[in-house]
Amino acid sequence: MVLSVREQRQLDTIREAVSRSDVGLASKLATFGRLTAGEPMPDREQLARLAGQARAWRATCAAMARFIAWLDRMDTPRVSPAEPDREHAV
Repeated sequence: MVLSVREQRQLDTIREAVSRSDVGLASKLATFGRLTAGEPMPDREQLARLAGQARAWRATCAAMARFIAWLDRMDTPRVSPAEPDREHAV
């Protein structure tokens, strides 16, 4: 599979984010990548040729943006609802 420079940079950014957030997952993905490096992508997983591939590019960018937003939410601490003010409790 041949990637453009932009696609490779985006994948590198995702790889770095996963490596920082989940070392175990990053290790498993690296192992999977090494084991499948010489294999062609299955037909069912390849994108159909689209006019100018603009549609495929937009879908890929949207998916990456959702993934990065999901990773960002994983790093954000969750805030629990504030406890009621004890002075006003009956």
